[in-house]
Amino acid sequence: MTFEPIVKKPGDVIRSDEWNRIQEELVSLRKYIDNMARGTTLIGLPSPIGNAYALSAGVPEDFNYGTDVMGLISRQYYCGMGETGDICTFGLNDYADTISYWSGAAAGDREALQVTLEYIDGSTYTSDKLMIHEWTNLRPKGNKNPYVEYLQSPNQRLWYRYVLVNPGPDKAIRYITFKDVSKESGVRIANVLHYTARVRQLPEAKK
Repeated sequence: MTFEPIVKKPGDVIRSDEWNRIQEELVSLRKYIDNMARGTTLIGLPSPIGNAYALSAGVPEDFNYGTDVMGLISRQYYCGMGETGDICTFGLNDYADTISYWSGAAAGDREALQVTLEYIDGSTYTSDKLMIHEWTNLRPKGNKNPYVEYLQSPNQRLWYRYVLVNPGPDKAIRYITFKDVSKESGVRIANVLHYTARVRQLPEAKK
C-alpha cells in the first residue's frame, strides 16, 4: 500500500479510519526496518594458524582442483588426510546472523567438521560435528548440513557452500575457527566467507 499524506490544519479532527491507517503504516515500516539485512563477503582471508595452500600447484592429489582459482576462492586450508585439529581461524569483528563458508572432503560424506565462534565478550559457541560432502562427485544435499550451492573445477572436483546460523546474533564475533574432527576424511576450508546481519539501530545518546 502506498502511503498518501493527509494534510491537516491545527484544530482539524482526525477520523478513526485515518488514524488506523497511520498506525498500520507505522507497523509496516517497523517490520521492514527490523528485517533489513546487509551482506558482507570477505576474500583472500589470512589465518594465524594453519597453512594456506594453492588449489592445484604443489598440493597432494587429495586436495588438487586442477586450477588455482575457482570463483572467489584462491587458497585452501587443511590439516591433511589422516590428521585432525584446527584447520584455520578467520577474524570477523562484526555481527552476523548467518555465516557461509566453502568446504568439501576427500573420503567425505562424514560428520567431519566443527566450527567455533569466539565472541568479543569472551564467550564461545561450538557447533555439533557437521556433515561435509565428498569432493570427487556431486552429492545430494541431504538433511545433515545441506549445502546451498557448489563450484565444480575442470577436473570435476567440488567446493560446497554451507551456512552456519549464529546462535548469538546480538553478540559481535571476533573469530571463527574450523576444526577437522575426522581422521578418515580430508577436510578443506576456502579463504572466503560471506555473512549476513540484520541492520541494527544506533544506540540512543545518553542525556
